[in-house]
Amino acid sequence: MNQPTNGRVRDARSLKKLELIWFLSLLSVAAAVILLLSLTGATTPETAVTIVAWTFVPAAGIVSVWVRRQRQRANSMALDDVRERIDVEAVRSVKASKGEVRAVKELRRQEPRLSLKDAAELVRQL
Repeated sequence: MNQPTNGRVRDARSLKKLELIWFLSLLSVAAAVILLLSLTGATTPETAVTIVAWTFVPAAGIVSVWVRRQRQRANSMALDDVRERIDVEAVRSVKASKGEVRAVKELRRQEPRLSLKDAAELVRQL
């Protein structure tokens, strides 16, 4: 599901592309820094690799975490939209007769992409 963020819509596919672009960019910059440090004689090639590893590996980790969070936001659903698409009466009747847990299961059967947390929250609101 697409969700606008700062005026831009991002879906899972565009976030994968963004992650790939970041990875390749960091890799290119790291290779350039290693060459720069080695060829200028500032350090030995082994020291240059160590410096780049200690600098760019954490940067790659930070970018990976950021993209993962963006992907989770893009995959989340607005509860109002879900409420319009589901059979509310069926969920309410299951909640009344069999309890909240069964109602959450019924809701997730109707909307499989809905997270457990969101499904439980929506069932409590009904």
